[in-house]
Amino acid sequence: IHSNTRWRFPVLRWLIATPEYHHWHHTSDEEGLDKNFAAFLPFWDWLFGTVHLPDHWPKKYGTVKFQPPESYFGQLVYPFTRKRDTPYG
Repeated sequence: IHSNTRWRFPVLRWLIATPEYHHWHHTSDEEGLDKNFAAFLPFWDWLFGTVHLPDHWPKKYGTVKFQPPESYFGQLVYPFTRKRDTPYG
């Protein structure tokens, strides 16, 4: 699922989370924000209306609303800190 491939799996793409499916999970394109949360089975995204698998690939990847800490330790501690200047704080 984390391989950086551009292969399409015609039938499997709707049954299991493929690399193509996961690309849309990491996009910063507006159309794909908050989509494709399922780790293995897209069924859950179908059930909750969050599935997104168009016929084209995302143009951009990354975060949109905040920049996570750069350091390894900072990323470990970040969920336990309360920052009021973020949309999640």
